[in-house]
Amino acid sequence: MTPIPRKVSRRASQKVSRRGLIAMGGLALVGATGMAGSSVVTPGQARSAVVAGRQRGGAPLDAGRIQWGEDPDRQWGRLFLPDPAHWSANRQRPAYPVVVFFHGGGWTDKSSPSYCETVARDLARYGVAVWLPTYRGTPDPGGWPMTFDDVSDGLDFVERLGEHADFTPDLDRVHVTGHSAGGHLAAWVAAREQLPPSMPGGGRPGGTGRIRVRSTTSLAGVLDLEKAVNEDRDHWVVDVLGGRPEEVPDRYQAMSPIDRLPLELPVNVLHGRADSVVPVATLRDYLEKHTTTGNPGRVVLMDGVEHQDFVNVRHRAWAAARQVCLTSVGPQPSART
Repeated sequence: MTPIPRKVSRRASQKVSRRGLIAMGGLALVGATGMAGSSVVTPGQARSAVVAGRQRGGAPLDAGRIQWGEDPDRQWGRLFLPDPAHWSANRQRPAYPVVVFFHGGGWTDKSSPSYCETVARDLARYGVAVWLPTYRGTPDPGGWPMTFDDVSDGLDFVERLGEHADFTPDLDRVHVTGHSAGGHLAAWVAAREQLPPSMPGGGRPGGTGRIRVRSTTSLAGVLDLEKAVNEDRDHWVVDVLGGRPEEVPDRYQAMSPIDRLPLELPVNVLHGRADSVVPVATLRDYLEKHTTTGNPGRVVLMDGVEHQDFVNVRHRAWAAARQVCLTSVGPQPSART
């Protein structure tokens, strides 16, 4: 396969002390180029009526199950929309920014976006459309390269969401996020234009029908695939890529978010220090590279936060995630009619 150039070597990332970067207490926001001011999210903000300049309002609309590909069992998604009584500004087809939310579950075919629906509904209450596409997973019929083809195609389906509901997706404000394996997919797909045509999602930068992502947010995501395999013995990574790093190195280089830094868009990373599924220690090289390359975006490390807390709508971890996502979307000038 065509080799992929690495913009910054891992050796260069060693310039920042690992101990200084990782050993941060409480809710730590590590500054990166272009990031907003740091602040602490308190548990009470989980019920906040105003987040990132957006006034919570109405009951989100469920547009139902939408098939985006040929496989009705696996290539589908759920779409949640803001309440038009609060957010349409009396327009028949209001324009909303779109958050594309990729679910986790170890990239397996048994995984589903259903566990992310509660937090998706919560985001929709703040005036954004939320698209939850699923994808073919392992062991069959997904894996390499189908899982990644589906993620790329599911993102591009945003352009057609207006065919399934009375709204217009704002293609200038498309943001991707994801949890666990979905956090990896969100970070990867945001960088797909770096990849050659031989790789899933690669080629045709800025081409017709290609959604250009404005920012990405990883929630408890796997961001260094090689380290996940070698240090955490993560067989899920081996399964989805079809081999170990020494067996399919080009795949690891193309699919691992650490090898896609830096990006010209904000990359936000939220992770819990108590995460036993994806230990924060495996992110240390990624976090260093995020900093040394000056990549825009936020890094949020939270004490006492476990893997699933980022998709618990009542947890302070979700309050932090929601704040970061809605800050990326930007304030709504006229949220109410």
